[in-house]
Amino acid sequence: MLLAPVMLLAQAGGVMPDWEVREAALALEKHTKAVDGLLDQLRPEEWTAQGAPAAYVAQLKQSREFNSYLAAEAGHLAEQPGRLSTALNAFLRLDYLQSLLDSVTAGARRYQNAALADLLASAISQNSTTRELLKEYTRQLAIEREKEWEIANLEAQRCRAILSKRPPATPRKPPAKPAPKP
Repeated sequence: MLLAPVMLLAQAGGVMPDWEVREAALALEKHTKAVDGLLDQLRPEEWTAQGAPAAYVAQLKQSREFNSYLAAEAGHLAEQPGRLSTALNAFLRLDYLQSLLDSVTAGARRYQNAALADLLASAISQNSTTRELLKEYTRQLAIEREKEWEIANLEAQRCRAILSKRPPATPRKPPAKPAPKP
C-alpha cells in the first residue's frame, strides 16, 4: 500500500523524525529533476496551432517555475526539517504543482503525445505518497508547535505571577559621601 507510511505516522500520533523528513525531501528534490525533463519535452505552442487554448503555454511556464520552487523548498526542508513554514511551503508548492501538471498532462494527451502524457501522469502519481506524507507531517508539526507555544505561554504566565507577588525591592541608599577634608 502506498500510503502505509502516512497511516503509520497518523497512528503513532507523533511527528516524523528529522531523518525521515530529510529522506522524503531529498527524494522530492530529485523527483523535480525528472519532472523538469518531462516538461522540457512539451510543446504547448504547437498545441495552439491545433486549436488548444493558449492557457496551456502559461500553465507550462508556471509548472516549470513551481517545479523549480519546489526543488528549492525541498532542499530547504532537507536542511531544516523542523521548520513549520518550510514544510508548509513545500507542501503548498507540491499541491499547486500537481494541479497544474494535471491540466498540462491533459493537454499533452490530447494535442501532443499520449505516451508522454502517461509518463507525466506517472511522475505526478509517484509524488502523491510524498504529498500525503508531507501533508500529515505539516499537520503534526503544527500541532507540536502549538503545544510548545502553549507550554511556553503557561510558563511565562507562571513567571509573571511569581514576579507580581514579590514585594517591591527596597531602594538602596547611595553610599554616604566621605566628609570633606579640611
